[in-house]
Amino acid sequence: MFPLYLKSSNMSESYAHSVSSQNETWPWHYQYRHLPFKSLRRMEKQSMVLGLPVIDEQSSSSEECILRKHERHCFPKSESQVKGHVDLVHIDLCCPMQNPSIGGCFYFLTFIDDFSRKTWFYFLK
Repeated sequence: MFPLYLKSSNMSESYAHSVSSQNETWPWHYQYRHLPFKSLRRMEKQSMVLGLPVIDEQSSSSEECILRKHERHCFPKSESQVKGHVDLVHIDLCCPMQNPSIGGCFYFLTFIDDFSRKTWFYFLK
């Protein structure tokens, strides 16, 4: 359902009416946070998403799409005061992967130094 705004020639007020769309691509476009229709079409052609309908390329974009693409959110300021290397290290262990790496590893471990952003990456079996 998409709003349709109509303006009568003898009335100065706008009225909103609901119209149903036969095109099933817009809900998918909104669900994937205004992903370009070209990318949705590629996902459909490569069967990357179950239930994705046949995507017709859309030439026009809505005003909401343009506004969403300009939306930016700032990261919150860090409360840590790192003054040197290895003062703060972020560690992440990846859960078991479905397919092993070339060396037969199912896990990987990363260390990221907050000061220099140097990253260490280790494969684990």
